[in-house]
Amino acid sequence: MKSTTQLKLEDALLNAESYIEQMKTMDDKILSRNIDLFREQMARAYKQGNREAYELLYEYEQQTIIARLSKLEEEIKIVEDV
Repeated sequence: MKSTTQLKLEDALLNAESYIEQMKTMDDKILSRNIDLFREQMARAYKQGNREAYELLYEYEQQTIIARLSKLEEEIKIVEDV
């Protein structure tokens, strides 16, 4: 039987594009804070040897970073087009 963490990771991977698009609508300060929180939790999971939690948090962090970069790229493109 799969753990809740495994199911969440599968969901995060399966729906990554949708989650990234949703995060692109969020304020950058919130995204930045989420990345900080994920990194703190990743450090804790690593110290505890909780590989599943670490992998899930890593995926969340990566998706959040991608959302921030995509958002920034879109903002730069808008400025260049003006």
